Amino acid sequence: MTLADLASIGSLISGVAVLASLVYLGIQTRQNVRHSQALIQQGRAARIADTALRIAELREGDAIDKCFAGSPDVAEKDVGRFLNIGRAIFVSAEDSYFQHKQGLLDDIAFASFETGARAGMGSPGVAAAWLLTRDMYEPEFRVYLDGLLGDMHAPAAAAQSRSLTRWRDALASFSR
Repeated sequence: MTLADLASIGSLISGVAVLASLVYLGIQTRQNVRHSQALIQQGRAARIADTALRIAELREGDAIDKCFAGSPDVAEKDVGRFLNIGRAIFVSAEDSYFQHKQGLLDDIAFASFETGARAGMGSPGVAAAWLLTRDMYEPEFRVYLDGLLGDMHAPAAAAQSRSLTRWRDALASFSR
């Protein structure tokens, strides 16, 4: 075996090692992307759950419910509190929108977000809060959410009514 043969064998081994390293790097990168997406989804779920629980705490009195329903008979301080609720909702929505746009939130999670956003924009109070605060958000997101507001009378949004009557109907459907 000559020195040239040894060099060729060494070059072959080196090439195989580089190829194996690239395959390993590809696997690690894919796992890292999945892990990052899982963390983003977990953070999104925690943020939404926390917001929902905080809203539930604020709904102890009738004032916030009146704001959700779009009643004009509310105190100025309650409107202020409600606009802060709206701000939390819209910041969360904006985050989900841009995460999806950047490929960090998959289509299934984004479809879930859109369903919830359409239902939320079906609330006259939430829609009014959007109109009062929309200038606080990035222009592209404003156009997107304005489109959802335009869809608030669509069947999907109407079907998501959270009224007491619908609550009772849902309970009755389980006791049949």
